[in-house]
Amino acid sequence: MKRLGIALMGAFLLAGCGSVRYPSYYVLNFPPAPQAKPSNGDLGPVAIREFECPEYLCGDRIAYRPGSEEVGFYEYHRWAMNPSEAITKYVAEALRAQSLFRSVAAHEHGADTAYVLIGNIERFEELDEGRDVRAICTISARLLDTETKSVVWSHTASETVQVDKHDVRGVVSSLSSAARAASDRLVQSMAEELPARVMDANHMRAQRRS
Repeated sequence: MKRLGIALMGAFLLAGCGSVRYPSYYVLNFPPAPQAKPSNGDLGPVAIREFECPEYLCGDRIAYRPGSEEVGFYEYHRWAMNPSEAITKYVAEALRAQSLFRSVAAHEHGADTAYVLIGNIERFEELDEGRDVRAICTISARLLDTETKSVVWSHTASETVQVDKHDVRGVVSSLSSAARAASDRLVQSMAEELPARVMDANHMRAQRRS
C-alpha cells in the first residue's frame, strides 16, 4: 500500500511537471541603419533620453486591445528587450546616419550637448476589431536647446500596420514595422525642418547679444 502511494505521488509530480509552460520572448526587429554620412557638425552634439512609455505598453508582457476601453496581455509572450529602449536605440542610429548633428550620444549625463531629444511612445499595441487585427505605434518627440531651454523642434508620427499572420509572431513583426515607420518619419521631419529653425534661432540669439 505504501509503495502504491509513492507511485501515485510520483505520477502526479510527473504530470505536474509536464504541464509547466514557459514564456516565449521577442524583440523588435529593425534593419541596420545605413552607413552614416560624414558629419558637417552644423547642429552641434545631441543627447537622446530613453523614450518614455506607459508601463502597460512597454512592460515585459505584450499588450493587445480587444476593444477601445479594454487592454489585455499575452501572459506567455513577453519582450526580451524593453520596446522603448529598442526604439530609442533605432532613432539614435537613424540620426547618426542622417548626419544632422556633430555627434549623437545615448544619454546626456557627462556629455557636452547642444540639444537633448526627448520622446514619448504614446501607442504601441495590437488592436483587434473582429477579424481585423492591426499593430499601432505613435511616437511624439521634441528637441530642446540646452542653452535657452526652448523647444526648437517637435513632431508626432503614427503608423498602423495590418497583421496578416494572426499569431504573436505576426503581431510582433507588424509592431516592428509600425515602430520603424513612425521613427523614420520623426527623423525625416527633423532633417527637413530643423536646420532652418536652428538657423532662425541662432540669428535671434545673435541679435539679442548685439
